[in-house]
Amino acid sequence: MAIPESGLLPSAIKERAVSLLEELCAISSASGENDGIRRVALRLAEELRRHDLASEIREVGDEAGNSSPVLVARGPSGEQRPILLLGHLDTVLPATAPHRAGQRLVGTGALDMKGGFATLVAALDLLRERGESPPAELLVVAVPDEEADGRISEAVARHYSEGARAVLVLEPGERRGDRETLVAGRRGLTEWRLELTGRAAHSGLAFWEGRSALVAAAEWCVAAHRLSRPGRGATVNIARLLAGTHDFVDGLPDGARFLGSSAQRNVVPDRAVVEGEIRFLSRADGSRVIARLAELADRTGQRHGVTASLRIGTTIQPVDPRGAGASLVRLAVELAAARGFELEVEEDRGGVSFPNFLSEPSRIPVVDGLGPVGAGMHTRDEYVDLASLERRAVLLADLLAALVEPAAAEPVRRATGGGRGGDGPGVGTPSYPGRLPGRRRRAPQGGKGR
Repeated sequence: MAIPESGLLPSAIKERAVSLLEELCAISSASGENDGIRRVALRLAEELRRHDLASEIREVGDEAGNSSPVLVARGPSGEQRPILLLGHLDTVLPATAPHRAGQRLVGTGALDMKGGFATLVAALDLLRERGESPPAELLVVAVPDEEADGRISEAVARHYSEGARAVLVLEPGERRGDRETLVAGRRGLTEWRLELTGRAAHSGLAFWEGRSALVAAAEWCVAAHRLSRPGRGATVNIARLLAGTHDFVDGLPDGARFLGSSAQRNVVPDRAVVEGEIRFLSRADGSRVIARLAELADRTGQRHGVTASLRIGTTIQPVDPRGAGASLVRLAVELAAARGFELEVEEDRGGVSFPNFLSEPSRIPVVDGLGPVGAGMHTRDEYVDLASLERRAVLLADLLAALVEPAAAEPVRRATGGGRGGDGPGVGTPSYPGRLPGRRRRAPQGGKGR
């Protein structure tokens, strides 16, 4: 199925969305640039208020006393079981001047993920032109630090997703040949740290009396790496290995002066630290690999006469592609097909994003990767495909409409546990070309109480 290049959006709505995206990309909002992040939030709040979403900027403080803005915009029933739209305001790089190049808009954060916000505004504009309304339970939340440590993002996503009927994520999809993708599954991760202690010795006078923590660590790293499996299997990433004498390793950064010198090259290293992470699609895979890493540490320590201790750090849970969101993803794919383009479902996206931050990622219906596609993420060549922005805006409008229209929404309501109200008054088919046949508009209704 060929991808329609353009013409899905009325030209005025498309031009407004592209102009908004260009304006947002011109604002420098790299992680930590809170003034710029706040400007982006305020500009988006203006757009959302046009669509009767009560919008506010909430300042969230950290332990250092810094304040970061979080945008919260609610529909009239947004306090009830919300349909939550999530995105982030920050970018990796500071902004440079954006520019248009044919069907591309090149700019900092155009793809990741200011294009997602422009898509949302275009979808709301399109619903208004059709004479429709978004779900009354709509709740839009945009966070300031997803590209940094993500502490605020994680806490905010977890808080606002409690009791949510569905979660829609405006991160970008990908282009794969003549298709674009949605994201149904994301890998989880567990960070780990291996500490090894051996016995120092003079490498010339008492080499065989030493117990090299470095050699033991190197052997363990190779064995741990071999636990990785291609395809849907878990992976073990050895991120860094630091070894040397006890004083060198534990005394960094002072010990860094030895690098490139002859100092302490004549000592069998008695200290090593290895750090990394595993990524996995299921909790069972994650637990299995952690157990194997611990077994390898014990065996390696015994073989080399060193002590080896594996410490487990942060764990972020995976998102099961066959979990509660499967029906909602299928609905999005069907809606796209009705508009003449095909979506491929990613069941194994390696990067961590908002769905991983939910308290129980596989029990809340999620559609991820709803933003437009492009390329060059996190580089100076980052761009968004403007034809894709059109497609994604129409898809998002249709999906939001489906969540308030009983016929189209019934598979979603079964998957999300939402109630079903009576039909609203039927209306004639609007003049908007390509409208899904047989659908009727209904007045927005509130969801169930928490």
